[in-house]
Amino acid sequence: MRCLNLLNHSPQLKTLLVMCAWLLGVSALQANAQQIDNKGTEFILAFTPNFDSSGDVEIHLTGDIATQVTINYPMNSPTFTTVENVVPGSVTVVAIPITAISNATPNTIRDNAIHAIATEEFVVYTVNRRAQSSDAALGLPIDTMNTQYIVSTYNPLFSSQFAVYASQDNTVVTITPNNDLNGHVASTPFDVTLNRGEVYYGESATTGPAGSLTGTIIEATRPVGLVNGNRCTNVPNSTSACDHIYEVAQPVQSWGLTASATNLPNRPSGTIYRIVASEDNTSVEINGIFQGTINRGEFIETPLLTGNLSFSGDNPIFVTQYMPGQSSPGATLGDPAMGNMIPSEQYLTDYTFSTVGDSQFVQNFATIIAANADVGSLLLDGVPVPAGDFTPFDDIPFSSAVIELTQGTHTTSSLNPHGITVEGYNGFDSYIYPGGALFGFINSQGDPFPPVCSVTMNGDMASGSVSDNTNDEDLNNNGQLDPGEDANNNGVLDADTGVFFVNTLSSTNVSISVSPFAAGDGSVSVNATRIDGSQLGSASIEGVDGAGNTCALEIEFTDEEAMACDIDGDMNVDMDDLMMIRAARNMSALPGDLRDNDGNGVINTLDFRQCAIQCTQNRCAVL
Repeated sequence: MRCLNLLNHSPQLKTLLVMCAWLLGVSALQANAQQIDNKGTEFILAFTPNFDSSGDVEIHLTGDIATQVTINYPMNSPTFTTVENVVPGSVTVVAIPITAISNATPNTIRDNAIHAIATEEFVVYTVNRRAQSSDAALGLPIDTMNTQYIVSTYNPLFSSQFAVYASQDNTVVTITPNNDLNGHVASTPFDVTLNRGEVYYGESATTGPAGSLTGTIIEATRPVGLVNGNRCTNVPNSTSACDHIYEVAQPVQSWGLTASATNLPNRPSGTIYRIVASEDNTSVEINGIFQGTINRGEFIETPLLTGNLSFSGDNPIFVTQYMPGQSSPGATLGDPAMGNMIPSEQYLTDYTFSTVGDSQFVQNFATIIAANADVGSLLLDGVPVPAGDFTPFDDIPFSSAVIELTQGTHTTSSLNPHGITVEGYNGFDSYIYPGGALFGFINSQGDPFPPVCSVTMNGDMASGSVSDNTNDEDLNNNGQLDPGEDANNNGVLDADTGVFFVNTLSSTNVSISVSPFAAGDGSVSVNATRIDGSQLGSASIEGVDGAGNTCALEIEFTDEEAMACDIDGDMNVDMDDLMMIRAARNMSALPGDLRDNDGNGVINTLDFRQCAIQCTQNRCAVL
């Protein structure tokens, strides 16, 4: 059962699905063959500027398997290239030229992305480091990219900002700003066209609440990535000091119905959160208490909250955590930072993560959200976290623990999925980022249509396809839901997202080839061949579109009984077969001899006549 594939159903069913999401976690998703998580072999990365576009821009590499990572910047015309070793249990810090942020001019397109690629999977964290103005984020591989995003920032003291970057050439990105951008007015969509590795930079035209870009809609014709945050901001607005904050955004297709969090270390007065809706008429609850109903791109900002918090919506939501400034009541160390609260449906059972190194941060913590069943057995660096370190949630079967970490890499593991965020502190400086996550396409909003799988068998070969290019409700191509276009009456302008993955679920005695394709292609060819023609063969192949909808392509090679009267085995009854029967007339026949059509043990005239009736050649009719 995949709970979130049912999101377009009734409100009553959606309420049940919220509980389904809490209770099942990611168990159903993990059964899918294509596990999309923060580990990958290829990354495209970008940064937004720190408050004065100076400092140190870094990517931090780690992983479970030793590999070599090739890094190029800028991606399309590198002036900086390096090959770095990833060593399990350690962090490799790579300094990127400062032009990665100093070249980021608002309302421009730049060849300014960073490309990192290896033969084995690795983990990336991005760090924008400056004295008393740092933050960090979890880097995401290209297979997590998708076509819909909603920007999340805070109220800027300087400006809110975002960077959107493409994984394929000729990607058309439609941006609908919620507030005025430099060069564009609020609520008026505009298009930019990006090639692979190019970055468009957006920045708010004003400061304060009117300068927040939370709710800006990003839609693309091909998968893109997004970084969002603020050059410098106070959290809350009246509390010093200003700090750069940012995160790598999570595509809307991977949003869930639930998220959970606990109060940040060193913040006894509480933490601020923003809950963003992906759909209109989304009801939001915190700890089971109704907070309000919001539309797509709208958000609810909480006051300072302490303790364990469970967030839920009857449509997919996303929650961002904001660290208050060091001047907030009771605070020690740290300053504003923002962190993505991973949907509970996207938790993993095992993580390899790291703190931000180089001794800039004197304290580092891991916040762990674990199923109650794993309290006392969850492992941190191979050692159980004591049950006494956990505090239960009031309304869901989870508990939280905040553990201070030594600097470097760490691992956690548990029987059931759990969530990890990592925090670091120094004087007026801080960071927050998720330790890792799944990024499965579990929200089919905008594309409820499954792809179509088809296959044609031809002897020991099969040819098939996965297609997702026939449904588009935008009949007049104006980007709006007009009368007569909502064919399925769900209140959303739906369209096929294209094929993103073709997964082999199982294969026995069958070789499979998939034609090269890019995520979002309308159709993909699949060919299969039986390896040993004397043995049975089978294969199960899954097609997945950009919304997580699937179709199945089932292939079965069986041993068919030989065609009666087809003596020479050419799949045709003709004169050649009849002549072979005539030549053996009145001979004894062993069981299974096709010349003995009636199976009486003798090849005779009756067998000849019975087979003549099946003959496909015209001249057989005169026999």
